[in-house]
Amino acid sequence: RVPKPVITHRSDKNPDVVHLICEYNETIIWKNSTGKILKGSPHNPTGEFITVENKRNPDNFYTCTLKNAVNEETSDPVYERDLFK
Repeated sequence: RVPKPVITHRSDKNPDVVHLICEYNETIIWKNSTGKILKGSPHNPTGEFITVENKRNPDNFYTCTLKNAVNEETSDPVYERDLFK
């Protein structure tokens, strides 16, 4: 079984940009609120991150799904309204 992932975030120098981080050793699948799969970048020591820009749409959200041959678990959504206050 894979654990339910938790997304953390790190601010950027630009106040309208954050980096969402999913730090796990499993296969990671990022999606946005429209269901589009996003390409993550490697994160040291493990996991991936995506860069999110403030689109001024508080209902936009992002999830991280961990997947292996046995099962998959998806994080709670992280909403733009909580990232950019």
